Amino acid sequence: MQDGAARMLQVHLTTPSLASKLSETEKRVFENAFRHLTSRDPKFAWTSGQWMTERPGGSDVSLTETTAVYQPNETTAMASKEEGIPLGPWSINGFKWFSSATDSDMTILLARTPAGKLSTFLAPLRKHDPNALSESGNPDPNGQCLNGVRISRLKNKLGTQSLPTAELVLEDMRGWIIGEENRGIQEISVLLHLTRIHSTSQAVGYLGRGLAVARAFARARQVGAGRGARMRLTDSSLHMKTLARMTAEYRRIMLLHMFAVYILGLSEHPMEMATDIAPALKALTPPPKDLLPLLRVLSTLTKAYVCNSALRLLYSCMESIGGVGYLLNEEQEYLNVARLYRDCAVLPIWEGTTDLLSTDFIRALKRPESGVLSLDALDRIIKQAFSLNGDASHHREVMERWDKERTRITKESQADLVGKGRDIMFSVTEVLMAALLHVDANNDGDIAEQEILQRYLEDKFSAKERSAITTREELERDYAIVYGQERSKTGSNL
Repeated sequence: MQDGAARMLQVHLTTPSLASKLSETEKRVFENAFRHLTSRDPKFAWTSGQWMTERPGGSDVSLTETTAVYQPNETTAMASKEEGIPLGPWSINGFKWFSSATDSDMTILLARTPAGKLSTFLAPLRKHDPNALSESGNPDPNGQCLNGVRISRLKNKLGTQSLPTAELVLEDMRGWIIGEENRGIQEISVLLHLTRIHSTSQAVGYLGRGLAVARAFARARQVGAGRGARMRLTDSSLHMKTLARMTAEYRRIMLLHMFAVYILGLSEHPMEMATDIAPALKALTPPPKDLLPLLRVLSTLTKAYVCNSALRLLYSCMESIGGVGYLLNEEQEYLNVARLYRDCAVLPIWEGTTDLLSTDFIRALKRPESGVLSLDALDRIIKQAFSLNGDASHHREVMERWDKERTRITKESQADLVGKGRDIMFSVTEVLMAALLHVDANNDGDIAEQEILQRYLEDKFSAKERSAITTREELERDYAIVYGQERSKTGSNL
């Protein structure tokens, strides 16, 4: 949220057509907030909240009841006397049922203006209080109080306990409008791209830690092998098959996440294609005209797919280490997969539930002009990825799936597509992941990467299965996928 708020302000401060619409006071306020949001000094840095959820609509912000009225201050009220930052001219009133980062220094929120449509606002959580006293009872020239915010109650949640969430009553909260009035949804989309991709970062981070615990456990844990014999879980063909499936899926969603991050980076910092760029990176670099249309749908499908998959796989990590995985190992925090699972549970919910994102995905692709651009951008990047060292016969089933989904999206109405939105979005995501795995497998010839790709094509696209191999050979391949090296070349960790 802090990163997203900084990007929103940066866009308005550095884009000439937008910066020219700002008054000198607005520029000073936005620049001050941007410096705080991007500072690495903990005494100067700010965090930011994102307050959109209300009782009537939840994730559906179209039912927002919070209002904002333009009422410039008649007094010289200040947000910060020390920095000379005035309070905003907009008076915001309403009730936020679910507020993230309640202890932040500022927030980005949506409110309805008298015209009846939503606008985006920046508001500090605190303002200068001329009547403030220090702890010793003396006047405090830089004292502060809450900026029209009253905390109704804190929420009790399943996870993310360290991040306070509360119900808030807003009474004459003073703020600054960001962008044009009545274009709140369009303005806040910049922030949503960031927060959704940050959610996928959390998801793959939680899952990566859970898998690390599961892999270490398998190397240390001994189980019965029959007739009094013992073996480590790494010698169990069944257990290693399970870990290999989990690891392969983790690799897929990690590739998807990093691709989304790469496209986001290119959209923020466009660059000319270098002549010495690696072939794999070149295959995944779209032309500049495709960056924003691609990001429009990529952040949505990545957040939905990665967060859903990570939560399910984290549960599998808990299961793979047995009862110890279910325990809240507070005395052995390095084993606390249960806490990771609890914190990860919110990721498929906040920044848009999976069904909401599916609807948004369909709506984006069916929008009259921009939808065609997004669909064409997806088509070009998928074909470009498969062109790397590609034998068309190896990915024929993938392209057939993509052609089918693209035709369906193009021909069917939005009303007909929405009911199948989740299936369509996940199907398109699986095609994109196949393209990313293809580039990964053909990048350096790694045997484990090629095995992951082949298994994925057999599992998701009914590709022709290979000839059967022995159980020992299968175990060796699974081990290479899980640990990145051949089993025969590794020694005991004990």
